[in-house]
Formats: sequence, C-alpha cells, structure tokens
Amino acid sequence: MSLVDVVIDTVGGNTRDRSLHALIVGGILVSAVSPTPLPSNSNVRTVFFYVEVTTDRLNTISKLFDSKKLLPQVGTVLPISQVRTAHEMLAGKPHRRGKTVLQVPTS
Repeated sequence: MSLVDVVIDTVGGNTRDRSLHALIVGGILVSAVSPTPLPSNSNVRTVFFYVEVTTDRLNTISKLFDSKKLLPQVGTVLPISQVRTAHEMLAGKPHRRGKTVLQVPTS
C-alpha cells in the first residue's frame, strides 16, 4: 500500500484507526468526527475540527476542483495498476515534483 501525507476522516471509529496505517511518518489525520487524540508517542499527528459534512459541501469542493479554482499540486497520475511504481516513487525513485495520485476506475 502506498502511504499518504494526509487522511481526512469523516467516518471515525475503526475507519479512523485503519487510516493511521495509510499515513507516512509525520503525516496528519484530520478528523471531522473524533476529537480523541492519538497517544503521545505516535509517529503521526491528529487534529480535530468540527464541520458539518454534507453532500452539497462535498459537491462544492468537487466543483472547485473541476473549475480549476482549487488546484492541487499533482506531479504524477498513475492508474491503480501501477501502485508499485507509486510506492517506489515515494521511496526515492525519480519523479515529477508534486503529489503522486493513483487513479481508481469509477466503473
């Protein structure tokens, strides 16, 4: 599994706990549902913020991405079948500046 810098948790519980394993050392888990901090010896950070997550708000964020008003700094987009390559890039294999994104088919 490739590791990521940030996980945004909108579910909590076991999902929050499993999400910790997807983070790089020094990564951050942002929770909208659980204010409980991680143990102080954890190698990742957690923060809590109150937000009312709604379909309308998530759609607004999607529209901002689609309209190019919200621009992530993406360096490489790979199909999910190339997850090994993405992991190698995280480990130091040369790649373009920016985040590596795995594209998951929608159908």
